[in-house]
Amino acid sequence: MKRSLKFSLASANTDKLIALDKLSQEYKRTVNYFLKRLFQKKGLSEEFLKSYNSTLSYRYKQCAKRQAIKLFKCWCRNKKKGEKPKLRNLSLILDYRFLELQKSTNSNSFDYWVKIATLNKGKPILIPIKSYDYIQQYFKNWQLLKGGRLLKKEGSWFLELTFQKETPAKKEKGKVIAVDIGIKKLLVTSENKEYGKDIESLMDKIQRKQQKSKAFERALKERDYYINRIVKMLNWNKLKTIVLENIKNIKQNTKKEKRLGKLFRSKFQRWTYSQLLRRIKLTAEATGVHLQPVNPAHTSQTCSQCGAVHKLNRKKEIFLCRNCGYTTDADYNASKNILISYLAQQPMVAGSIKAFNGTFVH
Repeated sequence: MKRSLKFSLASANTDKLIALDKLSQEYKRTVNYFLKRLFQKKGLSEEFLKSYNSTLSYRYKQCAKRQAIKLFKCWCRNKKKGEKPKLRNLSLILDYRFLELQKSTNSNSFDYWVKIATLNKGKPILIPIKSYDYIQQYFKNWQLLKGGRLLKKEGSWFLELTFQKETPAKKEKGKVIAVDIGIKKLLVTSENKEYGKDIESLMDKIQRKQQKSKAFERALKERDYYINRIVKMLNWNKLKTIVLENIKNIKQNTKKEKRLGKLFRSKFQRWTYSQLLRRIKLTAEATGVHLQPVNPAHTSQTCSQCGAVHKLNRKKEIFLCRNCGYTTDADYNASKNILISYLAQQPMVAGSIKAFNGTFVH
């Protein structure tokens, strides 16, 4: 399995930043010209590459060619009418010939130095970077792949490095729980445990900020850190399987959408189901936990006690069964239904599912 992590290059001096900007602009121009040729079906032969007029070295041209081919293939898979392939952001995917990470020998200053080849042949620049506590586990326990990616975002340069290690085997024993992803609580499990009750206040905070401002970006980062921290709180060591709804985007979930007012829907435009699901997937992979999606149909309308389905069973955050009178938190009830749906598909337990406490040990 692989993980990519970003490091700020904010410690670079003005001359080095200028060198990076000149390199990236010429690299971007070259990649886009190569994309134009691929679009025109002209090809990128070695003869063309050697004759192409650029301040980039021949090796840099080769690197730009690989990135252009990769971008073109991606565009072919996802192309939209009237759209041509183009490298829009400053992003340079470089191999070990152009980028090298070196450990700092002075423990009182920076942790690492990154050496980057620029347009000035034979005179690479050295930029200091700082590590942080979270990243140390990757340097100690993972393999750092050679090369990396240079990218410029909102006027600042970053270095993206990739770490790799063997994927743990999937667990054979442990608990099976289901998770309901809510709109006022991040996660509610079939064990009736709630996680992430502060998500709404974070959405309020983002809503108050001016879009694209520094404060707005800080609020988005705070939301992402919060999601990561909440996912870690699940008892991954004791879990074998996590079952969750197979929905693409919670904002497109019509049943939940109708329960929200206009202001609330506007606020939750910044709710990122994809970010939460990605963090769950990555953590499951790293801990050997199975991730099992199920059909989300009627999980919020079905009574987990008697099985009755009614569209009025759920009222906001409360579930009240119109058939048997069972009442509980609506997200907890939904999580139990998600687990029941999964267990019903398992040969050993199908047909024998009754009311339970939300935990299944296998």
